[in-house]
Amino acid sequence: MGYNPNQMQHTVYTLMQKQSTLDQVLKPTYFHPHTGAFFDPTDDKGMQSLGLTSLKEARRGPDLLPNNIVASSADIELQHPAWGSLLSQILSPLTQYDEVYIDTNPSLGKLTVNGLCCADAVIIPMTPETWSAIGMVQLAKSVVMAKGINPKLQIAGILFTRYRYASHRRVTVQVKESILGSLEKDYPVLKPIKAFETIINESSLFGEVANERSTVIVAAPDSFASISYWSYYVELLKRTQGVGQEQALANFRHLYGLYQQKEQEIAEKKQSKKST
Repeated sequence: MGYNPNQMQHTVYTLMQKQSTLDQVLKPTYFHPHTGAFFDPTDDKGMQSLGLTSLKEARRGPDLLPNNIVASSADIELQHPAWGSLLSQILSPLTQYDEVYIDTNPSLGKLTVNGLCCADAVIIPMTPETWSAIGMVQLAKSVVMAKGINPKLQIAGILFTRYRYASHRRVTVQVKESILGSLEKDYPVLKPIKAFETIINESSLFGEVANERSTVIVAAPDSFASISYWSYYVELLKRTQGVGQEQALANFRHLYGLYQQKEQEIAEKKQSKKST
């Protein structure tokens, strides 16, 4: 999101430890309107390197509550009697937002548990491989335990990502037809767990735009990768009754139309070369 995490003095973790205030931690994000590159709005040289002279020329991104490597000590240092509710206390005053997304570690440490204890829904991204399936089952068990503190918590769905190999197809079928059914049987407190219909395919584009401090959504809006995420987002909003469903669907349809038009032009050029 444009900020250097290693240079951040104030983070979610320091806020949990009451070493920072919410105003010190909460950051606005901005990105270049054409390249999609995020940048630090306090870094004048960085803005100049992007060809920007003021924030009026940039686009606003989501607000950010950042974290960094210092939080890796959380499992040892968080000794507060109510450590599981610390993130909930931080987020509860933020009533100005329609939605808040918490990006947790893949581990089941104290920070992840904090996320589970204050969220309405959990999205489980999963590369369809055996070890990932085992991790998904463990996370589902943790959701069941977290519901003792946060009864509203549910699993919004399993999102298959980095989909590429034939073996991924087999694991996907296994998860849908066997593993999810077993979880529902073993943990009836959970609503039926379903995988999202949208699958995110492996693509070198993700790494390319990340190297440019961006995301496919803003750097390559009419790419297949971006459209796949819009499709998933529409599904997510429907499942969670999220705000902005109609707008998200309209964006998806618009970008999908641009993608189809671009693919048709490429096909016509190829056909023209063959004819020549």
